[in-house]
Amino acid sequence: MRYALVALSLVVFAAYAGGEFSTGGAELLKFKGYAISYFDIWGEEDADPDMSFDVIASVSWLPKLNEWLDAKIAFKAKPTRVAMSDLSLTTEDIVLNLHPVENFTFSMGQFKRPFGYNYTRSGSSMYFRDRALLTGQDEFKNFGGRDIGANFNLSFEMVDIDLAYTNSSGDNVPENDSNKQFTARAEIEVTPGITIAGAFGSHTIDDPDTTETDQTLSATGMDFYGVVEYPLSETATLNFVGEYLMLGETVDEDLDATDANAMAFTLAPHFDLAGEELTAIQPAIRYENYSPYYTGETDPENDVGAIDFCVSLFLFSDMNTLQIGGRNYTYEAEGMDGYTDMYIDWRMKF
Repeated sequence: MRYALVALSLVVFAAYAGGEFSTGGAELLKFKGYAISYFDIWGEEDADPDMSFDVIASVSWLPKLNEWLDAKIAFKAKPTRVAMSDLSLTTEDIVLNLHPVENFTFSMGQFKRPFGYNYTRSGSSMYFRDRALLTGQDEFKNFGGRDIGANFNLSFEMVDIDLAYTNSSGDNVPENDSNKQFTARAEIEVTPGITIAGAFGSHTIDDPDTTETDQTLSATGMDFYGVVEYPLSETATLNFVGEYLMLGETVDEDLDATDANAMAFTLAPHFDLAGEELTAIQPAIRYENYSPYYTGETDPENDVGAIDFCVSLFLFSDMNTLQIGGRNYTYEAEGMDGYTDMYIDWRMKF
């Protein structure tokens, strides 16, 4: 995708020139995204470098043909992932959406499987700079992450249901008929501002101990979460998220395997202010613990934990944020010392 950034910039320039950028413009030239520039201080012992600058940007093109046909094409750029001279982008989402009737959407393309609240939440709305630690673990990636396939969505006033059927080939896994994946999620708004949800995912791979393509190993994952965005007053909103996951592993049935599990709890109250420069402030804290799967009767005691903390300062509007935060890592295993990373970042949405 070399030169993709240049091509995208030309599209954006054309949109500006025609006065068609963002809201109120042509339906085929709608964009949204965010950019984050940040400074990290790494706390791990002997880290090299022990501090560094970085930047990341995400841009989504949202063309709309009419009331029942639209699409999403999303890119992400992070210079330190590739050579600085490479202008290519990472393609994240390419989705075609059909809305044949009210409350129903049929989608095809590459998208996030509907599993894991801390993964599917949009990057521009996160309370912290980084996603929860659990989203980067191998057992989670069996069920959550981006995939290519189809999704059916039913959305009503209080209930939202997703049913996805995807390739589930993943990185370095050959695609075949044995490893298709099914994912389902249901969200219920029990009262305004309070939502509970559950998701189910299946995962299969070819049995590595046999050459027969119809011999597979399978696993299931379950995800439960609750989200609270409840107004406490005209200027204060309580935000809370609690999530618990059970993540199976594709191992032989003869093995006595204990599934991985994870939990994450976030508290992030939001306070509107009367100032013109500082319009709002939002402190946030998140606790999480991840326990990998293991075989046998003895727990290897290798859980990984993290505490994220952050203060977001909204400057001039809710589109421009200064964040000061960090993450403390803890390890259950002997010989692994915990440490704390710190960061300062500037996030601008558009």
